Amino acid sequence: MLRKLLLFAWIGLAVVLVNCKGDDGAVGPAGPAGPTGAAGPAGPAGPAGEDGTSGGGAFILSTGADTTDATGGFITGFTGLDAEGLATLDSSAVLVYLKTGGVYWPLPGVVSFGSGKISQFTFVHGIDDDTFFVQVIPTDWSDTTANAPVRIVQDFRVVIIPGTSLRLNAGVNFKNYEETIAALGLTENDVKISSRRYTRRR
Repeated sequence: MLRKLLLFAWIGLAVVLVNCKGDDGAVGPAGPAGPTGAAGPAGPAGPAGEDGTSGGGAFILSTGADTTDATGGFITGFTGLDAEGLATLDSSAVLVYLKTGGVYWPLPGVVSFGSGKISQFTFVHGIDDDTFFVQVIPTDWSDTTANAPVRIVQDFRVVIIPGTSLRLNAGVNFKNYEETIAALGLTENDVKISSRRYTRRR
């Protein structure tokens, strides 16, 4: 009888011990990171990008050495433009420089031709059918003649700057030709020869 009682007592104690569960302990610290795995194979090369253009689309028109016409002015341009080209030029900034004595003079402004001879010019530009033109117009001169005199120039240069490039170079002194082309990243490779004489149709 005593053995049976002891057996029941042990069984009851075991049941009590099994059903008693304490609170979970705190999470232990994280173990050290494992070593970095080997790099995967390189992916295939992407397609080649398009060649960039210097100056962000800006370029230079040049007539080379020439003289002003009988009106004392000058008109130049280039023809055969498509609708896209005309739209681009119509929304671009146009800067004009006249070279004499090795110096590029910005227009509108006064230009020295040496020996006390000076002329003052302005200019207009626009679209005429499929042609973009720039017309240089004399507004004053040192000579005593009633009509503007003919002047010899080393070069007429027109810098065409798309609107985006102009905004990115807002701090540039555009009255200085050398500073302008340097800021735009232009070189002699970006010079296009324009027609030295062009007659507007309207």
